[in-house]
Amino acid sequence: MKDFDVIQQLHEYTAPVIQRLLSDELSSTFPDCSRLLEHHILETPAWQIALPVICSQAVGGRVDAGNTVAAAWYPISIASEILDSVEDKEFIPDHIISSPEAATNLATSLIFLAFHSLSSIQDPDEVRRVTRIYSRLGFEATNGQHRDLTTTSATVEQHLSDYWETIILKSGSVFRMATAGGAASGTSDEALIEALGDYGTALGVMLQLLDDCRDAFSQSHEAIQWEITLPLLLYLMTIGEEKIAFPNINTRAEWSSVLSEKGIIDAISALLLEWKIRALESLAPLSMSEEKLILEKIPSFFLERIPVFDKEARDGNTSREELS
Repeated sequence: MKDFDVIQQLHEYTAPVIQRLLSDELSSTFPDCSRLLEHHILETPAWQIALPVICSQAVGGRVDAGNTVAAAWYPISIASEILDSVEDKEFIPDHIISSPEAATNLATSLIFLAFHSLSSIQDPDEVRRVTRIYSRLGFEATNGQHRDLTTTSATVEQHLSDYWETIILKSGSVFRMATAGGAASGTSDEALIEALGDYGTALGVMLQLLDDCRDAFSQSHEAIQWEITLPLLLYLMTIGEEKIAFPNINTRAEWSSVLSEKGIIDAISALLLEWKIRALESLAPLSMSEEKLILEKIPSFFLERIPVFDKEARDGNTSREELS
């Protein structure tokens, strides 16, 4: 399946989900909630909105059930981003959300909106399966965020261990909700639900790695705002530093250069490829279908935006087929 065909198909999956989100009668009674949804939809990749629908169809689910699960997951994913920014003290007010307090309230409304959407699924067994997955994984994501907010590790090694546990619980759980929940709307086969859940976890971890490592791939001369991120932890491990210490480096470009010299960028690339392999291997139980082919291509949509992957693809060291 060619990339153009995949993109066209994704928009066909996405259109009815967006229509449901923008025409929801409950959210229309809360104007700022509706405006927030509309604003985020414009900025979200089509594959992300369509992900639960694709997973539902990949296991033989009905289109209407898949659309409902997707229309429920998307508000939860936005709520997760908002709450994360508020709790990490990174929230920036805009024309829709005026304060951290308003942001928290809107995020809460989105979560309730999601479960209201799930109640429209007609099959009671499907409702039970999907609701159980959404509530359990939502709980695990908040557990991960709580660990991130409260854990105080003494050594670099402990920080690194906590980092992996936290991102798997946080981002991994949110995307597992999309894929396992989508599958649960189409089948009662626990093996298929778990397999697609593993796929979602891998996607969530890759996306979080890319977000956490954006400075590592940057050539910007902007000043670095130091945080305890994966590149820093890998760098400190490489130079044998046991305690957290920030290098005497000023710009993001300078930091990227040091990380390249120490082999950290190669290590991050290897980690991303490892998680991509996990994602693709988790799709093995699925029967061959158009949906499976699309799921196999999704990781390349965001990995190829990273310079090292784009260079490998251009140079022929890693083919487009291998990347997708």
